[in-house]
Amino acid sequence: MPAHSLLKGNKPLLGLLMVVFITHLGSYLVLPVLPILLKKETGLSAAQIGFTLAVISVFMQAGGIAGGILADRTGRRFIIALGAIIRALGLLGFAYFSTYPFILLTAVFSGFGLGLNAPSTKAFISSLVKEEMRSTAFSLRGVFANIGMAIAGLTVFALFTDNSRMIFITAAVIYGIASLISWFFLPAGCSGENCEPIKWGEYKEALKNVPFLVFVIATIFVWALYVQFALVLPLRADDVLKNGKDISIIWTINSITVIFVQTLITKNIIRNLHPLTAVGLGTICIGLSLGSLYFASTLFFFVFTGLVFIFGEMLLMPTLDTAISQLAAARFLGMFFGLASVFNGIGEATGNFLGGRLYSLTSGGTTATPYIIYAAAGFAIFIGMQFLKRWQPLNIIQPLKLTQNTSSPKTDSAASHPNPIEEG
Repeated sequence: MPAHSLLKGNKPLLGLLMVVFITHLGSYLVLPVLPILLKKETGLSAAQIGFTLAVISVFMQAGGIAGGILADRTGRRFIIALGAIIRALGLLGFAYFSTYPFILLTAVFSGFGLGLNAPSTKAFISSLVKEEMRSTAFSLRGVFANIGMAIAGLTVFALFTDNSRMIFITAAVIYGIASLISWFFLPAGCSGENCEPIKWGEYKEALKNVPFLVFVIATIFVWALYVQFALVLPLRADDVLKNGKDISIIWTINSITVIFVQTLITKNIIRNLHPLTAVGLGTICIGLSLGSLYFASTLFFFVFTGLVFIFGEMLLMPTLDTAISQLAAARFLGMFFGLASVFNGIGEATGNFLGGRLYSLTSGGTTATPYIIYAAAGFAIFIGMQFLKRWQPLNIIQPLKLTQNTSSPKTDSAASHPNPIEEG
């Protein structure tokens, strides 16, 4: 089914994608230049910057698990709106605080608010479309997200180069608008229906889904590598370019690439590969992108590394979300995406913590060892994914072309395999 047919008559999905667009616009006004701003305007070291980003990641996961559980119980609209407000407060903190303890406090708010949003949004998308169309829906999410990212990167590049406080204030206002849109334009409850009561004891049963747990634990390594790009590229650019903030244009170029190429990647590559192979190939691209930063000395070369990275990201993102939806029980979509977000955050926090210290060993980029480690990690994760693909319990995860050719289409992803929650 083409993307426009999926959106036609599905106003909740369209409204949700608009929220995705707005929140990514707000986030990516800040993300490309946050390490540079923390370094130049507050005097933080690379290790302190890495720790600050790790704090954001840790509390993003605390928000993720809280948001996932509460979304299943109270409705996703409320949690998405609440998360946007908390995120806005965190962004305002970055605008007005300059001492390290208050920056860490701001990182707590910023991460927790972001965490509330992510699993609720993904669970919402899963519940609004049939299983066989989820890859298309998640690809659309990527397109709308990257439209926001493209506009954000271009805005920072053209308008905000010398006005850091205004970057954060503008991003906070945008998140406030996202909260209002979520509250007034998304359906209440769980996808327009009343949320079924869930006993707290049932959540323990969800943890018996061993294939899901093994998969999300494995993704820790994926996210630890993935997050290096947003940390290492700005710091490296600040070392070798006259104006490091110019690299915000890379996010615009990458986002435009996703807008025009993601659906082709999904249709011609992702649908024909085993998801774990697609994830592994994505990490190879990301590792090569990070490794090549050792040779970067011009903005053009930074753009090139960004394009290699974004190709890996286009393989990763819809594949990971679709695989989680295949492994999850429909009744607990929010919680499963929340748990996945926790392991996402563990990977990001670990990656930021280690990445900041690893980069501090580069002596301004003159030491090649960290970049070799980045590239080797990409290949190592690919090999690990190939071993996981051979593990029988993870046969639940199937290439999208096989799920679409199933003789009896399913609207409940848990129906495709035995689940201890529904059996017990």
